[in-house]
Amino acid sequence: MANSRVLLGDLKAGRCSNVAEVRLLRFWEARNVRKGGELMSVDMLFVDENSTLTQGSVGANRQLRFRDRLSEGSLYTLTGFDVTRSNTNFRLSDAPFSIRFNEGTKLDKIPTSVRPIPTELFRFMPYSQILELANTGKQLPDIIGELSAIRSTITDRLPGARRVMLTLLLESGENVCVSMFDSMALAFHTKLDSYGREPRVIIVTSVNPKIVGGRLFLNGTSGTHLYFDSETSAGKELFDTLPGHGADPGSSTSKVVHAQKVEPMTISELNKFITTADSQIIEFLCTAEVTGIQLDDGWCYIGCSGCSKKLIREISSFTCVSCNETNAVAALRYRVKLSVSDHTDSASFLSFDMEMAKLTNIQASEAAQIVGIGVDAQVDTELPRSLADIVGKTYTFQLKLNDFNFSSKHQTFTISRIFPERLLAPMPAFVVAEGADVPDDAPPEIVAQPPNANVGTTSTGADSPASTDASAAKRPPTAKDQDDVDKTAPKKAHVE
Repeated sequence: MANSRVLLGDLKAGRCSNVAEVRLLRFWEARNVRKGGELMSVDMLFVDENSTLTQGSVGANRQLRFRDRLSEGSLYTLTGFDVTRSNTNFRLSDAPFSIRFNEGTKLDKIPTSVRPIPTELFRFMPYSQILELANTGKQLPDIIGELSAIRSTITDRLPGARRVMLTLLLESGENVCVSMFDSMALAFHTKLDSYGREPRVIIVTSVNPKIVGGRLFLNGTSGTHLYFDSETSAGKELFDTLPGHGADPGSSTSKVVHAQKVEPMTISELNKFITTADSQIIEFLCTAEVTGIQLDDGWCYIGCSGCSKKLIREISSFTCVSCNETNAVAALRYRVKLSVSDHTDSASFLSFDMEMAKLTNIQASEAAQIVGIGVDAQVDTELPRSLADIVGKTYTFQLKLNDFNFSSKHQTFTISRIFPERLLAPMPAFVVAEGADVPDDAPPEIVAQPPNANVGTTSTGADSPASTDASAAKRPPTAKDQDDVDKTAPKKAHVE
């Protein structure tokens, strides 16, 4: 007797012997970077005739049995699988249950179906709802928007230092930044190169919303796929509404900030560069010894616990301009001005909370206390031992220069990352495909994927600003935020 049919919305916990007829929307690898990129599972998203979206997973020990059968956009019959309760964190669907392949699972591709199973399904959310999800780790929504800019940077000498940032204009009028790292960034450029032109509409799936420095960033995860222009019905619908969508594809004005390699420089070369070069946004690596810590302005500041911006003293309260909040909750933040030198010259490098906390392994709030109450609050100004200990040591600093550095008021170079010398690799030959872009920095533990794992196609049928003296608001996401990126890897691949 043939097994009866079951809809994804009717699944119950336990082993299911009924047959589910589904479409495989997309699949990806979940890897554990803490164990050298060890493969943990292959995860996927299924949809049925009722547009019920359900996550599936096959463990590493069984994935070879099914891997060659997986084809995004294809139809399948699925039977003999386990039904388990969905994880409440980093969810890719609203279904209460998910599917786990076992030793008895059968997955058979079928050419057609009499059931009207959708060829695509996205979880688009309004901007206000995405904001509510930021920093909660509850949902990984999809996003669609018109491409406003692409910025990417690559660092050959530093492991995992690749990043692409897309700025998308939403239909509601807001601009959001989407960040992708490492193999995901390279996969984006592979798709961009093969596409032959710059897309106008981009769909990015399974992003993790984060508020960093008062701004919304959408970080890519292992489940992130990208679709350009009319590759999907949803993309085509938006693409057709844009002015000039029927124009010659090659006639558009480039939005790409072309591939920027982060080159090493001596301090002398750096000081000369800002006096001879045109004003620009550019990054360099500089290896130097920390010779001292400048304490004229202290080593920390009282910042907003929410966005990290420096709080403004009012008559009877502290105010956060970024959050528009009076009586904002105060927190101590690092703002450390380092005197550095190499064999060629000396300079001042400025580092904020994120990098100093990573370097010292101590938060500013642990190194000192806020003394006093309300507007009388002051900071214990004694230099912490953790900071004093870095004097005399040599580090490689990644510096981000912007218009400020090319002005007469320039005094310091802002640090975007700090690396011990032992992390540096020899400089290899650098080759960038024409038109490719490259990223600032990468999260410590993004889930690794093969080169094209995050670039999808359907079947027929996000620039983080640099830090300023007043705040850490214009920094890349913190180490903690980047760890969260890893955890956004759907299922066991929780590493953001």
